[in-house]
Amino acid sequence: MSSLAEVAPRFTAAPERIVCLGGGHGLAATLQAVRILGHVPVGVVSVADDGGSSGRLREHYRHIPPGDLRRCVGALVPEDSPWAQLLEYRFVGGELDGHALGNLLFSAVCASARNATEAAVALASLVGAQGLVLPAGNEPLTLSGRAAEDEVAGQVRVAQTPGISDIAIDPSDPAVDGLVIEAVGAATTITFGPGSLFTSVLAVCKVPAIAKAIEASRARKILVANLASGAGEAQGLSISRHVELLAEAGVSIDVVLFDDNAIEAGLPPASGTWVRGELARPDGRTHDTSLLAKALSSLLG
Repeated sequence: MSSLAEVAPRFTAAPERIVCLGGGHGLAATLQAVRILGHVPVGVVSVADDGGSSGRLREHYRHIPPGDLRRCVGALVPEDSPWAQLLEYRFVGGELDGHALGNLLFSAVCASARNATEAAVALASLVGAQGLVLPAGNEPLTLSGRAAEDEVAGQVRVAQTPGISDIAIDPSDPAVDGLVIEAVGAATTITFGPGSLFTSVLAVCKVPAIAKAIEASRARKILVANLASGAGEAQGLSISRHVELLAEAGVSIDVVLFDDNAIEAGLPPASGTWVRGELARPDGRTHDTSLLAKALSSLLG
């Protein structure tokens, strides 16, 4: 694989280099907000999904689940590009029922790529993404979660289980492409979330090579807090508890960006800055990317 300067020259040359970590809808919202501000970010997305179209393609082709990566690449595509809609087009009926076109496109690109990271770079180039989205590993990961005395296996099951206290990944020390480590090392700002704490954010941060790179990084670390805890893995957890669990995984958050009309904030820790912002769409459960961009603009260079 080429160096980061070769595949993402606008990122490496920028004075503010933003790396965004997480998975699925939440990471896509942050990436789109950063793009709206004119930055060219690098996303690092989890590779543990085992449900839906992603799970089916993962099982059949033995490559990383493409759904989260596809959604995040789409967030970096300008709204006036036909790819913005085509990547999300989902087939109904027949053998392709339930598959998103972007997922199938990633599988096709994978067939001629050396690994998933090379395929991700090629996909971003193909659709004109203003930035990169890199997988947190070149092979799919299997998550397991601990809840009280029980252990549940698989991302879907972990996500649906209340009271998760920690997760583990299998393999426990997967290979990570050098582009990911290079991007984290070059970052001036690293964002985390929003999104499912265990199955999206920690699913990336628990990868040892990425955890080591985050710990060594001198970048400012921003948590974009969730708007709702929902049922399942993080049910009832306050924002401050999210910060504590990230700290237990070796991630020391410098800034928490939150909407105080959302889930309980909890008692802020002694260190770090908490910034209030209006972040939610009218439904109160999903981030409005324009509002998120406005809130992030005061934190980014």
